[in-house]
Amino acid sequence: LAAGAAAAAVRQTITGEKQANLLMSEANVERLAGTLCRLRGAALKVGQMLSFNDADVLPAPVRVLMERVRNGADFMPTWQLHQTLEAELGTEWRKHVEQFDETPVAAASIGQVHKAVLLDGRTVAIKVQYPGVAESIVSDLWSMRQLLNYTGVIPPGLYLDRVIEVAREELLEECDYEREADNTRKFKRLLSPYPEFAVPAVVSQLSSAHVLTTEWMPGLPVDKAAAPGVLSPAERDRIGERLLWLTLCELFSFRFMQTDPNWSNFLYDRRTRTLSLIDFGACRSYDPAFSDGYLRMVRACADADSPAILRHSRALGFLTGQEGQAMLDAQANAGVLVGLPFSEGRQPFDFSQQDISRRIGADVQTMIRERLTPPRKEIYSLHRRLNGCFQLASRVGARIRAREILLDFEHKHEFSTTEEGEPEPTQGVM
Repeated sequence: LAAGAAAAAVRQTITGEKQANLLMSEANVERLAGTLCRLRGAALKVGQMLSFNDADVLPAPVRVLMERVRNGADFMPTWQLHQTLEAELGTEWRKHVEQFDETPVAAASIGQVHKAVLLDGRTVAIKVQYPGVAESIVSDLWSMRQLLNYTGVIPPGLYLDRVIEVAREELLEECDYEREADNTRKFKRLLSPYPEFAVPAVVSQLSSAHVLTTEWMPGLPVDKAAAPGVLSPAERDRIGERLLWLTLCELFSFRFMQTDPNWSNFLYDRRTRTLSLIDFGACRSYDPAFSDGYLRMVRACADADSPAILRHSRALGFLTGQEGQAMLDAQANAGVLVGLPFSEGRQPFDFSQQDISRRIGADVQTMIRERLTPPRKEIYSLHRRLNGCFQLASRVGARIRAREILLDFEHKHEFSTTEEGEPEPTQGVM
């Protein structure tokens, strides 16, 4: 990196071109992306968090870097793949499998996925964790933190240390495939009353702490299904509406959310008009008080009620109460903007025309500069999912009666706390 920066300085002297951060020259971005992709788990996780959460406010070279990191993961060699499968499932695992494709169909931050056919004819997805990922999380995250601090590309207001801390907790959970199997079973149970959604069954005999086998789900990833000419306008609206309904249901009814909004995790089958959900490694539970407070916050945003937005922002820990007017104005303005899809005068909301990310940029810059406290831990994954839901609806081009969905959840919600955070009074028998 130092050599690359020196070379950029020489070029700058010769050509007269100015570059704010010589460490982030085009060549160094390439070097960083290659290194971080090889680090796999920890580095990719932080890259994913930053590129999803604040992509529009990061410097352009960092956005390029994070996109490279998010899309680039190495496959493990075949010998290592078979060694891992035998260590996890035993040397006789192939007796259960009629056909196994050694070329991965996908690779993510901590593992890769293979397609297989069982002896009973079922097609399955076998996810295999990269060896040593869990053990290397702490050291890799330390390296990631040192690297980003050295380059100086992450603004202090993004609270990198908190991002690293949350990434460590999430990664350790995602490395536990037995936990993911339990999450998958839980979602299958929660969504069983809703036939428009499908969740794969877990194949227990071919699953372990580092290998997870589930049914292969039909359909195209939502972004591919949304390609021009594939779906009718009515189908686009229905997919977007179901995705938004699901997101609010997970937060306010289930209080248990799959927090990875990757487009590949949502598959649409035109034949059955079913949305299949896959990959439940990143899941989080929310306590009733948080769910109550966040619902009140969303309603305030939907109604463009700035005083209520600030009141609920303090209750949820976004604000300390000591912020200056610039921060308060930015927080309220940002709340009104993100509430636009739920505002009364914009129904149905046309997500294909939304430009919230662009319009909110100046307010986010102010918040990064002025805020006095990092977001609470639940917010990172929650906002990643909410932002992903909006982006998916935009990609699909859906027109959604979002306010109607929100008000229905509010009407049915059983609040456990008052706005002041006190338990709701219960009726006793006199």
